[in-house]
Amino acid sequence: MVTRLLLILSLFWAILANQAFAKAENDLKAKIDEKNKEIERLELEIKEYQENLGEAEAKTQTLKSEITRIEKEIKNLNSQISLTEKKIQKKELEITSLGTEISQKEALLLEQKEALAKSLRELNEMESQNLLEMLLSYDNLSDFFDVIEDNQKLNSSIKESVEVLKTTKNTLAQEKTKAQEARDELKFLKNELGDKKSITNSQKSEKSSLFSETKNEEARFQKLLSEREREREAILDEIQRIEDELRGKIDSSALPEPRPGTLLWPIEGAILTQGFGNTPYSKILYNGQPHNGIDIKASVGTRVLASEVGVVKEMGNTDIFGLGTRKPCLSYGKWVLIEHPNGLSTLYAHLSLTRVQKGEIIKRGDLIAYSGSTGYATGPHLHFTVYESKTVQFGPSKLPKSTCEFLPFGGYLNPLAYL
Repeated sequence: MVTRLLLILSLFWAILANQAFAKAENDLKAKIDEKNKEIERLELEIKEYQENLGEAEAKTQTLKSEITRIEKEIKNLNSQISLTEKKIQKKELEITSLGTEISQKEALLLEQKEALAKSLRELNEMESQNLLEMLLSYDNLSDFFDVIEDNQKLNSSIKESVEVLKTTKNTLAQEKTKAQEARDELKFLKNELGDKKSITNSQKSEKSSLFSETKNEEARFQKLLSEREREREAILDEIQRIEDELRGKIDSSALPEPRPGTLLWPIEGAILTQGFGNTPYSKILYNGQPHNGIDIKASVGTRVLASEVGVVKEMGNTDIFGLGTRKPCLSYGKWVLIEHPNGLSTLYAHLSLTRVQKGEIIKRGDLIAYSGSTGYATGPHLHFTVYESKTVQFGPSKLPKSTCEFLPFGGYLNPLAYL
């Protein structure tokens, strides 16, 4: 009677425990669904901003429009920060949920192991006697054959238990892999959150610097704009002269065959805002000189990915200059150049933040930076150039009083032939 009561109580507590597990799991799923809705809302908000980005860039550049652009970028970055925070919260809930599932699977696995061990012990006891001894131990033949049948059933049950045990172990291994992947993604998201906050602070500093330089006066802004435009044109002409010479040194036999997919687009869902070579924009923006790469639409803080496996050959920041009162070099801003094994090198420019170091080995699709509008840019975008690796060189501008102390040059190719 007592044994029966204990069995009933153990079953009762097991049912309660399962109900508690189920309730906790449902609560977690509800919270995850809520985070998904918040993520969708923020992604829509960011998408709407990016759709209006081109329109904002096309407007006449005035002090007011430039301040408005920076403020919009800061607002967009704040939305990206909120989005990343929601993704972090969701990922933490998913990890908790996976932890619960792993605990349940581990408990089930233990139960299955104990049940299998018990069955094996029983089978061992049965098989420890030979058939003659078993036959003599029973009063009639039917009891003997009943035991033989039980033995066969036990054998079959053990085989089934082994298969169930294998399935549970495989499921547990899969859940643990998912949990590790989720922890890795959580770490990535936390790093990205720090990056986005750093970029936001840079945008705020840019706004403060603009106010400081112009004293919040339109006339001062237009004068500053004209001075920078003249300096930029001189730098562009110099780069063009050097790169025209380097293009003559391109060895076509060292290049891969032009075909789509040789290189990965460095921005997911890339939208081209300016093509390669002689374009309608190049006549205006580059003194009629050809564009040595392509421009891709990207708001400040957009992930920039490596187009192919390679090594970070060089990186720089033309906005950083030496001591004294000299102004920054009006060129690529923050840039990264990666050399690939296929004879190509890729340049990524106008970045807001870099995530790699010189000499680092990079895989195709790795996060290497975030897009921005550093250097001289009419608005946030990614400038992407493809060079023949053997022609690439680095050095300062030879122009008088130039602050361009370290620039990349090379024999450039049409990126669209490889993307």
